[in-house]
Amino acid sequence: MIVRNEQENLAACLDPVASLFDEMVIVDTGSTDASREIASRYTPRVHDFPWCDDFSAARNECLRHASGDWIFWLDADDRIRPPSVERLRRVIGQLDDRPRVMVMDTILLPPSPQDDPEQVSHARLFRRHSKLHWRGRVHEQIWPDFRTLGYECVFTDVQIEHLGYLNPALSIRKVRRKLRLLRMDYAVNPSDSSTLFHLGMSLINMRRFEEAQAVLCQLTESEVGSSDYSRWAYNGLSRLSLSTGKPQAALRFASRGLSYCPNDAPLLFSQANAFFTLEDYNNAAGALERLISCPEQKTPQYDTPAHLRTKLAPRMLGSVRRLLGRVSEAETSLLNVLRDFPTDAKTLYHLGLLYLDLRNPTSLGSVVTNLLSIPGGSSDAGLLAALWHLRLGKPSLAGPIIENLIAIDPHAPLPRMLRAEWLSKMNAPWDEKMRALRDILRIQPDNIEAQRWIDRLMEIRPTAAPPVLYPSPAAAMPLAVPG
Repeated sequence: MIVRNEQENLAACLDPVASLFDEMVIVDTGSTDASREIASRYTPRVHDFPWCDDFSAARNECLRHASGDWIFWLDADDRIRPPSVERLRRVIGQLDDRPRVMVMDTILLPPSPQDDPEQVSHARLFRRHSKLHWRGRVHEQIWPDFRTLGYECVFTDVQIEHLGYLNPALSIRKVRRKLRLLRMDYAVNPSDSSTLFHLGMSLINMRRFEEAQAVLCQLTESEVGSSDYSRWAYNGLSRLSLSTGKPQAALRFASRGLSYCPNDAPLLFSQANAFFTLEDYNNAAGALERLISCPEQKTPQYDTPAHLRTKLAPRMLGSVRRLLGRVSEAETSLLNVLRDFPTDAKTLYHLGLLYLDLRNPTSLGSVVTNLLSIPGGSSDAGLLAALWHLRLGKPSLAGPIIENLIAIDPHAPLPRMLRAEWLSKMNAPWDEKMRALRDILRIQPDNIEAQRWIDRLMEIRPTAAPPVLYPSPAAAMPLAVPG
């Protein structure tokens, strides 16, 4: 373990697992708090190492001081919960002289409980070898590739939670630091796959989209789909294209990645999202059904939603089936998700949209009641109530609800889209409707639906009859954007 100013984390990290290991080596890179003293309670092997803008250098210092045949590494903001402690104990009990590397999923916990965690695969436990070492200033990797040394790669069921992204302000500082260090590595070796991939993803996080695309395309063109980095890069490019309002490009990148990895779940999900945005619901359903039904592949993951197969894909499939008029199948998909995730507000919201389509106030009311009992669910409950009044009740009653939703979350696009629809229903002046639509793009510049409404409104002069942005309930359904 390498640490710096981790007095708040060290005990919680080490207490559950300290008894599993023959020795613990902790390298301190310049703590000014009580980290070193706390570390000394667990092990006498605490060493100082001056920070030199290189995580690999610090990890290799750990490796230099370690004497064991097997190496396991943790970060201070990692947590291993009791079930995984027992799984790790069993894995350690089965170690022998064979050269193997044990892959474990790191679960990246999100800042909001309503957001979904993501998972990243890490080579956490490996048999020591004189040639193995870390390289890379940040997003450091063990080198050389284990396979070149004849190692067997074993995927385990041990999960390690990572708390490092719970604080949004701290996360931004980390991204900026990573970007600086990755640029240093890129200057030395601009063709390294790991550097290219992580640099591209860091640029996305910093919203430098054009530069990110150039870097990730450089990786895909050099790797020709032959590595995990290439697979992840195609998915990153697809998601980037979709978020910047380019669904056709998103579809091309996802399809290209799938030509190399036909059943890759993240790529299938990106493909489905692109089809959905293009309103090709049949192909979206096909991609999602394939994702859910194909056998799960044991491949390394990077920022993959932890519940992709069990929640996100089935929830989106329910929404797509609703738009296709496959009502019974849609309801079954959504209820199945709620069986395993009963407090998932987004799934309840999509179920509410289904009951709204069916003009079923009793079932819709039940969904709204459930949402109001869930932390963070009141906004979705308000959206459903506003939609009911807007489309099936009295549109005038929707206005105050919509304005309240905007006041609660000024940066949420859906309430502002509802405001534009409400103004159309209420035959508001042309300039007021246009101002509301442009307000959506101010919040979400790449909102394709809002741009379509603007194009439609521009065709109508202020002196003409008031435009109807949604001529029918069916035309309003794109508000059910998955996720």
